Amino acid sequence: MFMHPKLSAFLTATLLSTVISLPSLAIDFVHEVAPILKAHCSKCHTGEKKKGGLAMNTRAELLKGGENGKAVIPGNSAKSLMIELITSKDDEEWMPSKGDRVPAAEIAILKKWIDSGMQWEPGFSFGETSWEPPLKPRTVSLPPAKKNRNHPIDRLLDANLKTIPARTSDAMFLRRETLDITGLLPTPNALSTFLKDSKPNKRKQVIASLLKDDIAYADHWLTMWNDLLRNDYTGTGFITGGRKKITPWLYKSLRENKPYDQLARELLAPTKESAGFIDGIKWRGTVNASQSKDIQFAQNISQVFLGINMKCASCHDSFIDRWTLEEAYNLAAVYSDTPLELTRCDKPIGKMATAKWLFPELGDIDAAAPKAERLKQLAGLMTHPDNGRFTRTIANRLWHRLMGRGIVHPVDAMHTRPWNEELLDYLATRFAKDNYDIKTFIAFIMASEAYQSQTVVLKEDPGSDYAYAGPVAKRMTAEQFLDTVWQITKSNPTSMTAKIDRSEEKAPPPKAMKAPSQTPTPISAKWIWPAGPTANKASFKKLLTLSSLPPTALTKITCDNAFTMTVNGKTVASSKEWNKPVSCDIAAQLKTGINTIEIEGEMFGGSAGLICQIEFIDGKKKRVVITDKTWLARKPDENWQAAAELHSHGAGPWGAILSSATAAPSKPKQGPQRPIRAALVKNDFLMRSLGRPHRDQVVTTRPAELTTLQAIDLSNGSILADTITRGAKHLAATGKTNTELIRWLYQYALSREPTANEAAILVGIAGTEQTALVIEDVLWPIFMLPEFQIIR
Repeated sequence: MFMHPKLSAFLTATLLSTVISLPSLAIDFVHEVAPILKAHCSKCHTGEKKKGGLAMNTRAELLKGGENGKAVIPGNSAKSLMIELITSKDDEEWMPSKGDRVPAAEIAILKKWIDSGMQWEPGFSFGETSWEPPLKPRTVSLPPAKKNRNHPIDRLLDANLKTIPARTSDAMFLRRETLDITGLLPTPNALSTFLKDSKPNKRKQVIASLLKDDIAYADHWLTMWNDLLRNDYTGTGFITGGRKKITPWLYKSLRENKPYDQLARELLAPTKESAGFIDGIKWRGTVNASQSKDIQFAQNISQVFLGINMKCASCHDSFIDRWTLEEAYNLAAVYSDTPLELTRCDKPIGKMATAKWLFPELGDIDAAAPKAERLKQLAGLMTHPDNGRFTRTIANRLWHRLMGRGIVHPVDAMHTRPWNEELLDYLATRFAKDNYDIKTFIAFIMASEAYQSQTVVLKEDPGSDYAYAGPVAKRMTAEQFLDTVWQITKSNPTSMTAKIDRSEEKAPPPKAMKAPSQTPTPISAKWIWPAGPTANKASFKKLLTLSSLPPTALTKITCDNAFTMTVNGKTVASSKEWNKPVSCDIAAQLKTGINTIEIEGEMFGGSAGLICQIEFIDGKKKRVVITDKTWLARKPDENWQAAAELHSHGAGPWGAILSSATAAPSKPKQGPQRPIRAALVKNDFLMRSLGRPHRDQVVTTRPAELTTLQAIDLSNGSILADTITRGAKHLAATGKTNTELIRWLYQYALSREPTANEAAILVGIAGTEQTALVIEDVLWPIFMLPEFQIIR
C-alpha cells in the first residue's frame, strides 16, 4: 500500500501518542496472585495496617506505593520495590520481615503479574467492609435545585459539586448522543440543520427523533446485549450444536423496545427462541466443574441481572465477597436436570445442592417442582418489585454506557458502595416506575445537564478515589469505529451474518383497487409547493379527521422528483420515479379522529412539486382529499405555512390515468435497504483487535486502552486499508474538489470545520489531483485522529 511520506509521519506520531498500554498476559489474579499477597503481605499491609505507609486493600491503594511511591510499577517488575524487597539478600530489608521467604515460583508469578499490567479482579479488596448493598428499592428525596438546574439527576449530582461542569456545544452534543443512540455520526446536513435550529427544546427533540428510529437503535445496542448475553454468530459450540443463537429474538426485542423485566423473564424462563442464553455452552472435551452448563447458568444470570461475581464461588467460597460455594450450586440446581454434588476446586465433597434463590427475603423456589416451573419461579423472583438489586444493576449499566463510568464501578461489582447512593437508588426506582422502559430511561439521562456537559478525560483509573466531575470521554467500540468509517465512505459489507428482520415498517400488501363507487373519480389534485423561492427539499402535511375507519383509502401520489409518505408515523410509500405515480391503499394506517399525513419531497435540481389524491368512504359518504392550498408546507429550517398551488394535474403521467378508482394496484414502495452494520456481521481480525470479544464469556466492559496491536492494525492493517481504498473510490466519484472534500469530511467525522492549519496540511498532502489514491491519503489521518475515535 503506497502512503504519502507526510501522511506516514503523521500516522506514526498520532498512533504512538495514543498507545497507553500493552496487551495483558494471562494471569488469574484471584487464584494465583491474591493467595500469595494474602499469605505474605496481608498481616502488615491490609485492613487498618499500613506498615511503611503502604496499604494494599485495593489496587488503587497499592499503586500509591507507600512512602516512596514505587512499591509496584505496572509493566515494570524490575523497578518495583515490592520485588526488590522480597528478593533482597539483606536481612535488614527483605520482606516479609517475619516468617518464611516468598518461594521463587511465587515470586515469578508476582513478576509476571506486574509486568502484564497488574490486573486486579473487579471489586476485590483485602480490607474488611461492613457495607452491604440494600435489597429493596429505596425512595430518594431530591435536594433543592441549583442555578435553575431542575432535572432530578442534576439536583442529585449538584448537591455534592463545588464546580458545575460547563455545557457542551451543540455540535459535540449532537455527535455524542447520535453515537450513543444509533452508533453512527450525524450527517453534515443533520449537523447544519441542528446548529441553525433556534428552538430551546431542540436537544430534547433530536433525542426523541433518534430513539424513534428502531432499526438504527437496535443495530447499535445489539452490540451491548450480545456482549452481555454472550450471543454471537460464530465461535465455540456453534458447529457442534452445543450453543444456540438468540439473535432474532434479541433484535426483535430491541426494535420493539420490550420492557426490561419482560425481557429478563423471557431469558430466565425462555421460549425456544431465547433459550440460548441460559443454556450456555456445551464445551467439547473435559472441562472443570465450574464450566459445566449448570454452573455457567448460575454465573451468567447472577452477573448479568445482579452484578454479582459467582465465578469465584463456583470453585470455593468467594475471596471477593460473601457468596459461598453452596449458594452458587443451589442457584445452579434451579436449572439442572439432574442432582448436583458440590465440587470444591474440582473435588466432590459429598454434599448435594438444593434449588434455592439468593435472596429468600423475597420468596424462594420449590425445589421439587419441574425444571420449567422452577425457572418460572426464578424469573418472578428476579423481577420482583422488591428486588432493588435487579433495577440498580441495569440502571448502573445504562449509566455507564452513556456517561462513561458506572455509579458502581466496575459494573459487575455491585456489592461495593456507589460513589453516589442517592443517584443510583433514584434511577433504579424511576426505571421501575417507568415500566422498565429502556428507551425512556436513556432519554431521561440524556435530558439532564449532566449528560449534556463537557466530558472529562481520565488519564488513569481513579479506583475508589473517583470523584464525579462530568461525563467521561469514551472510546468508540470496534463496531462504532467501523460503522462510522463505512458510513462516511459508503463501504459497508453487502451481506450480513445475523438472521434478523431489518425491514422498514410498511403497509400490508394493497387490497384490490375496487372503486368505492361505480363512477370513476377524475384526478382533481393540484401541484403544490412551499410559497416563495424554490428549494430542493420540502415537507408537506395534512390533518385528516375521520368519524369511522374506511375499508379502503385509495391513494395516488407522486413528487417531482422523489418522496416518502407517512401516515401517523408509518411509512406507506416512497419513490424516486416521478413519472410513475404510486397507487396504494393507506386504510391500514388510518384511525378514527385526527390522522397526520406527512410527505417529504425532494427535487434533484431546480424547482419541484407534489401531487396527491386520496379517495375513501367516511361513514356512508365518499370523500376525496386532494393536494391544494389547504395543505401545509415548509422548506428546511422554516415554519409550516399554507402551501402554494402551482397548477392542476395537467397531462404528463396523470393524463393517461384519469381516476384513482380505476388505477391498477401496485405494491407499496419500500425505502432503500439500510446499509449493513458491524454488529450484524461476524467478528474479524480488525474488530477482534479493537476489542470485540469472542463472547464465550459474559462481557460487560471492554478494555478502554489502545494497545500496540490495535495501533498496528489501525495504521497498516489490510482490512482497514481495503475499506479505505474502496471508500476513496466512491468519494472520488462525487466530484468534490479536494478543498470541498476535506471540509465535508471534517463536518462528517468530527462535527466541526477544519482549522486553517488543518486544512492547509491536508490540502498540501492532497495537492491538486482528485484521484482515489489522493483521497486515501486524506482519509487516513482523519480516521486516526483520537478526536475521531473518542466520543466527547
